[in-house]
Amino acid sequence: MGKIWLINTIFVFAFISIAGPAKAVADVEWVYGRAVNMDGQVEYLEEHAVEYENGRITAIRTTYYSATFQKIGEQVSDFSHGPQLGSYDFKDERLRYSDGVLVMPNRILLYCKEAPHAETKRKYIPRESNQIVGQGFNQFVVANLDALARGDRIAAKLVLPAQMGQYDVQISKSHVRGNRILVRIEIDNWFLRLFAPHVEAEFDLNSGRVLHYQGVSMISDQDGKTVEVTITYDYPRQPSLLSSRFKPATSASGRN
Repeated sequence: MGKIWLINTIFVFAFISIAGPAKAVADVEWVYGRAVNMDGQVEYLEEHAVEYENGRITAIRTTYYSATFQKIGEQVSDFSHGPQLGSYDFKDERLRYSDGVLVMPNRILLYCKEAPHAETKRKYIPRESNQIVGQGFNQFVVANLDALARGDRIAAKLVLPAQMGQYDVQISKSHVRGNRILVRIEIDNWFLRLFAPHVEAEFDLNSGRVLHYQGVSMISDQDGKTVEVTITYDYPRQPSLLSSRFKPATSASGRN
């Protein structure tokens, strides 16, 4: 199990939180993602309920579904300590794995449980100014989009509960085309790079919304393996049934 979760948690949850335009009091934004593997098969679907209060992101509930609309996992994030510090609890319902992070004023608790009857691993690490936790990664990137577009290379520390620690990451621009920027994320650890060399995500520079993600899958398959996927995100005005938004398909639709 260790290698499975090593691969899956290097960049997992990096781009599933969505920071769009400022929201009104107690507003909820719904976001849907469709993950397709390199063979054009649908690997899984994502549904995100992003909560805002007075224009500030406060929470995200992410639900993962199989290509046949069966629930396979869930993550609940809380941003009480700031937009880049998303305390969260994640559960994979197929593999019965769970992990999470609890951000506190002076330290951070990491925890991980690989099976229902396994011992829960726990570790505390000190707070640092350049840490990124869970879905706060997206908020951090969006806050730095202008600097990335200018060509700046930005360093941060990514907290990974499955590894019981944190790792340096480098974020940079791959290219800018019109109002879209392709961002590249690399981890500064030679061993972890063997399993996930880098991921890329495309953002709209005007809205700050993530449009596409390409890299290691956000959740493992039923065999505990991760694959390379491309995720396309959709921003409807109202929530809807997954079955009405996505049809089981064998090929990916073209990018906008």
